[in-house]
Amino acid sequence: MMILGVVLHAQITLGAGSTNIGAAPISTYYGYSYVQQIYTKQEINANAAGSITGLKFYLDPSMSISNSSEWVVYLGHTNKTEFSSSSDWVPTSQMTQVFSGTVSAVNGVVSITFPTPFSYDNVSNLIIAADENAPGYDFNDSDEAMYVYSGSQNSTIYYKNDNTNPEPNNPPTSSVNLVDYKSVITFEGLVPSTIPACPTILSPANNANFVPLNTSISWPNISGASSYKISIGTTSGGTDVANQVSVTTNSYTPSATLSPNTTYYVKVVSVGSGGESTGCNESIFTTVPPAPANDECSNAITLTVNPDLNCGFVYSSYTLGATDSGIAPAPCYGNSDDDVWFKFVATATSHRISLLNVQAVGTDTYDDDIYFQVLEGGCSSLSSVLCSDDNSATVSGLTVGQTYYVRVYSYYSSGSNQSFDICIGTIPPPPANDECINAITATSFPYIYVQNDGGGATNNSGMLLACNNGMNDGTWFKFIGDGDTFNISITMPAGSDFDPQIGVFSGTCSALSCEDTVDNEGEGGSESISIPTLNGNTYYVNVGHYSSWDDQMEGSFTINISKGTLGTSDVKVEKNDIKAYPNPFEDVLHISDVKNVKSISVVDMVGRVVKAIEKPESSLQLGSLKSGMYLVVLNMTDGSKQTIKAIKK
Repeated sequence: MMILGVVLHAQITLGAGSTNIGAAPISTYYGYSYVQQIYTKQEINANAAGSITGLKFYLDPSMSISNSSEWVVYLGHTNKTEFSSSSDWVPTSQMTQVFSGTVSAVNGVVSITFPTPFSYDNVSNLIIAADENAPGYDFNDSDEAMYVYSGSQNSTIYYKNDNTNPEPNNPPTSSVNLVDYKSVITFEGLVPSTIPACPTILSPANNANFVPLNTSISWPNISGASSYKISIGTTSGGTDVANQVSVTTNSYTPSATLSPNTTYYVKVVSVGSGGESTGCNESIFTTVPPAPANDECSNAITLTVNPDLNCGFVYSSYTLGATDSGIAPAPCYGNSDDDVWFKFVATATSHRISLLNVQAVGTDTYDDDIYFQVLEGGCSSLSSVLCSDDNSATVSGLTVGQTYYVRVYSYYSSGSNQSFDICIGTIPPPPANDECINAITATSFPYIYVQNDGGGATNNSGMLLACNNGMNDGTWFKFIGDGDTFNISITMPAGSDFDPQIGVFSGTCSALSCEDTVDNEGEGGSESISIPTLNGNTYYVNVGHYSSWDDQMEGSFTINISKGTLGTSDVKVEKNDIKAYPNPFEDVLHISDVKNVKSISVVDMVGRVVKAIEKPESSLQLGSLKSGMYLVVLNMTDGSKQTIKAIKK
């Protein structure tokens, strides 16, 4: 009877004590959600294979899940340790449905008992998927409610949306998030090992760069561990910095300051009554480099000008450790306290300057807002030529053979720093298919064309307004319909900042009639559209910048035109990339598309919310704001956020 009682009450709880909140195992703040989480064998740490009879999830007892209660739960074995991309879902065919029904929270605990226990092999990692199908959402102080704890990188993948109920058999690949947390969870039926599990090092993250020299290494508390041993070395398996130092807390700060620009190897093992954890993984990180050599204008680094826009030559740099050069940015904006300098000799009257692979590396680990300024003259007498808060901009009116300076800095002040690659590109002449009358004809299908000179396209006679959603006049293609459905897709090269729209028209170049248009993704995102055709009709395809009010440069792309009906896996969900105009604005700021915007917060530069708007309309009345810079935060119905900087005149 005693043995039976132990088995009946066997359970393993992970993340106990954490009151952080997140969108796992389901999202309570959005109408629908689909979430998958990976729990490794090491962290589950069962003493043997066994049957999982149920799960428990946790939330604040004062919070509600009454509108988030229709759950379908799947379990499965997996070799994955993390999700690699927004499409890296584990297929339902590789999992077992263990529950379907209505759940409730009792004193902050959601208990799910499986009709049939799940046999866990104690060899593989475990995947847990939850599909929440109730159409409403729970307000809960305008946030998620479920308790989560910090886990390894990309250990959870989720999709949440107020309007679209995702299909687990064919999960979405757009508006999908990868996060490094997972549910606080109890596995009913498993007996924990007497030897505690290996800790997962949370900070610094594995393979992290730009780690401070006085960093603290941390990991979660491990059930059954009375202490931990940490080893740190400058080689794999090395102990020259710390040799199995014993600590009773879940963090450790090396006694000596670490060396700059050095890679360190870290291992932490748990110690419990049954012994020490074995097979624990090593984590690595690299410390911050020295202060940039191009911290001052006089030490500006000379950049090679690329002959095209493909950025074959880039220079990698960073603002961390840079100091204020003392040169005011006016008329540009932002805080130039960490500016770094470059220079180039113009080979044309216009060049495209791009900051690529921008990453936050300061103490504000989420701030990747970078700014650059182009100047002319000498370091002692510079005058501004261009200001850009966008990561790419075209500078025109240059004198061939003259030297120009580029100053790069983070937009905000202390704590905000970025790493980046900088590229000086040369704009090609207008392509042969720059005008509708010179559209390239597709005659055999599938038709594939690489438009490497798309950046040279002009806006010709102006915006294309035949469709309700207008666009830039970019490059042109045409084909003859035969009664079949034609599928048109656009893909961009890696690192592209081109935000394309596809417009399909019939009629003539002088009198275009809209067939359809699509703009579902943001910068560098693919677009696709399907057009039913009439036999003998000519159809014109324009690939241009998405805007109907702002003439921006196009970029390189590949177009693919095929025939036949697309499968459901090829259907894309609507994008959440929204534009605000005019910018700067006076009293009214227009939002290009609000149908998927749940609410808007307007935040001043001190971080205060100065206006909150529920169920916003396309025109924001902001005349009461003082002049200055604001962050307009768009809270989307799919769970994402988009932040737009707007200037009030």
